[in-house]
Amino acid sequence: MGKSHPLALRNRVIAFVEDGHSNRAAARHFRVSPRFVNNLVK
Repeated sequence: MGKSHPLALRNRVIAFVEDGHSNRAAARHFRVSPRFVNNLVK
């Protein structure tokens, strides 16, 4: 099983999406999976 993502990364991803970027753009920008981003912004 993989490591969990740091809280700081989670906060930056959420802020990036709230600034108007798409979930997929956030996933590419932070090099995480689209599923991770989707689960965060639910």
